[in-house]
Amino acid sequence: MNKPLQTLTQDPDARYASQRQTPTSTAVWLLIAVITMFFFLFTVAYRIRMTLPDWQAVNEPWQLAVSTVMLVMSCVTIHLCYRKSALLPSLRASHTLLIWSVAFTLGFVFSQLWAWQALLSANLGVGANPAASFFYLLTGLHGLHVLGGLIALSWVVFHAGSGHRNQLYPALRLCTRYWHFLLFVWLFLLGLLRLT
Repeated sequence: MNKPLQTLTQDPDARYASQRQTPTSTAVWLLIAVITMFFFLFTVAYRIRMTLPDWQAVNEPWQLAVSTVMLVMSCVTIHLCYRKSALLPSLRASHTLLIWSVAFTLGFVFSQLWAWQALLSANLGVGANPAASFFYLLTGLHGLHVLGGLIALSWVVFHAGSGHRNQLYPALRLCTRYWHFLLFVWLFLLGLLRLT
C-alpha cells in the first residue's frame, strides 16, 4: 500500500515529522541529564575532598591543551558533517568530515593517555595523592564517555551505509548534540582542575 503524499496544510498548529521530538532524541537528552548529574556528584566530592589537610595540588600536564584542541576540532568537524548531511544525505558526501571527526576524537583520547603518561613519569600515579586520584578518575570517566560517543557514531555510519541514508541527518544531529555536550563537560573539568 502506497503512503499518501504529504501536502501543505492551512493548519497553523500542524507540525512536520522532522520537527517532532523522536524517542531517540529524548533518550539522548536523558543520557545528557544523567551524565551531568554524574559529573556534578563527582565535582561535589572533589570539592569536599580538597578541604582535607592531605590534599596536594597536581600541576596538570601541558598535554591537556592538546586534548582540548583535539576535542574542539572534533566538535567542529562533526558539526560541519551534520550541516552537510542536511543538504546531501549521502554517506559519501560526508565521508571526509566523518573521518576527520573520528581522527580528532581519537587524537583527544590518545592525548589524554599521553597526559597520564606524563603524570606517571613524574611519579604521580593513581594512588600518589588524592588530587592525582581525582585527576585520573575525572579525565578517565570523560574519556570513556567520548569512546561511547565513537561507538554510537560508528553505528550511525554503519546504519547509513547499509541503506538507511535518510536517517543520517537526524542521527548526526544527535551525535553533534552529544559531542558539544562532551566539549562543555571537558571545559568544565579543565576549569575545575586548573582553578583548584
